[in-house]
Amino acid sequence: MPRLQHRLRQLVCCIILMASPWSVAEDINTEMQKAGSALSALIPFIYNDTRFRNPGNREIIELQLDQLIRSMQASPALMNDHALLRRLSQTSVQNQLEQARSLFKTGNYATAQYLLSGVPVLCSNCHIQDGITASSAPAVRRDQFANDYSFAEFNYYIRNYPVAMKGFEQHLAQKEVQSSLIQGGKTLERLLDITLITHRQPAAISERLREYQQLPNLELELKQRIEEWIKGLTALQQAPSTDADLEATLYREFSDVFNLKHEFILDESRRPLALAWRAQLQKASHTVSDKTDTARHLYLISILERMLGDQSELSLANLYLKECVQLSVPTYSRKCLNEFEAHLYFYYGGTAGINLPPEVMQELNTMRSSLKSGL
Repeated sequence: MPRLQHRLRQLVCCIILMASPWSVAEDINTEMQKAGSALSALIPFIYNDTRFRNPGNREIIELQLDQLIRSMQASPALMNDHALLRRLSQTSVQNQLEQARSLFKTGNYATAQYLLSGVPVLCSNCHIQDGITASSAPAVRRDQFANDYSFAEFNYYIRNYPVAMKGFEQHLAQKEVQSSLIQGGKTLERLLDITLITHRQPAAISERLREYQQLPNLELELKQRIEEWIKGLTALQQAPSTDADLEATLYREFSDVFNLKHEFILDESRRPLALAWRAQLQKASHTVSDKTDTARHLYLISILERMLGDQSELSLANLYLKECVQLSVPTYSRKCLNEFEAHLYFYYGGTAGINLPPEVMQELNTMRSSLKSGL
């Protein structure tokens, strides 16, 4: 990975020397617009089993998949030189798309469809965390989705926050959603995140949350959860100004042994902090070149991802932790390896003990060896 990063830097430097900053920005925007259009064209098939398997749709699906992959292949050379997290996202998306295309061509439709449905999630690590609303998001129709929530979720992942907020609010307006801890809670979490991104001022965010709190059928526990969020917003008024200050504050707020707690029970009054700090670290990670600072960002963001619910094996947190280990810097690379290993034991643990698949065990051993030789 370090060798790949060096080559990417060389390529980016060549592009910057040959073209003005404006032309570089236009190139990446154009490429991402192509990707967005291709993804939008695929949505009706990804969320419809019959259409995805219809032989008559095979050509258009492969055509849009090819365009998506071309855009992902082109994007590293057009990205900011130090946008490591963006390149990680791009690499992961490209690999998943190529795997989905191979499976689709060989008739493994269910797995290909599953992989494609996760692409917007992988794209989100350089979208949601940086707190920036997309200037031009691909347009998709509501009738292509099962319900308001899935429609809003897709727009959330592509940073189309105004449409996403409207969809989540329409979903929350339903009596059965308000009375459900799971459905209502997840919808409110998304609305909190979007409100933090779009309003930024604690007073304005509190006012919006109070409106949700007054919904007639909202479950009592959800009302209390909103109250905790409002209390937690006060801490945002004194945001740490440096990464070192943020790290120290994060340890103080969440305990300096939080990296060993994998079944997180998040104190809901801390959720606004976790969301805001994730965005702050994401923005800062785009402008640093020092390996230690980069590893610090990767480690802290991965922990915040875990706290906010990213517990799956194929996760952004795992992606960050692997890259952090590859950097082989004192303190943080070891922290990242410990976190990665501990989560594997949690994920594959059960009543029968811990059973890591052979390929997972091999990857873990490789990471251990590379870290020992690099430090």
